[in-house]
Amino acid sequence: MVLKLYSAEGSNCSERVEWVLVYKGLKWERIEVTAEDLAGPYQQNINPFGFVPMLDHDGFRLAESIAIIEYLEELHPNPAVLGNTITERARIREICSFVSTTIHSPQNRSVLTFFRPELETQDKKRLRAAWIAKTLGTLEPMLWQHSGFCQGSNFSLADIFVATIYKKLVQHGGDPLPAYEEHREFLFQQNMTEASRN
Repeated sequence: MVLKLYSAEGSNCSERVEWVLVYKGLKWERIEVTAEDLAGPYQQNINPFGFVPMLDHDGFRLAESIAIIEYLEELHPNPAVLGNTITERARIREICSFVSTTIHSPQNRSVLTFFRPELETQDKKRLRAAWIAKTLGTLEPMLWQHSGFCQGSNFSLADIFVATIYKKLVQHGGDPLPAYEEHREFLFQQNMTEASRN
């Protein structure tokens, strides 16, 4: 079995998949995709959507981080990232869906460029940070109700989605959010991955 992940430095969605691959202890190859590749041969030959990540598993190609992660979870269910009970899985998916669609998508660079092409780069960063902070505030009451993990008592995909979107807030220059800072530190102390630290 050969797992190849087409990824890009700074891609929030790619980082989600990389984190799962590392956490599950899978052997995989990372292929860096440049900005030039996205609009050229990569889109023509690898992923017609023209973005990352893209998983290639022995010739079977799959895009979209959530679809890729669910595929990996079915192939390699242990250690699980989608919970151990039907209610845990539902809550984890609820959190991940909110992060992916409500928080991440509107602040995505390509979306913002399409709707607000007049904004300078720094203005876009401020707007992206403000949106992430606002929507993380909406999400916060649902998190960490039973432990330092986002949902339940175990590490899950919810932790990955929350930590990576919070990292994006920090990268855009947003003010630190105490509860989310504590979550990052908690994950680091649990040795989940260095990705929560960077």
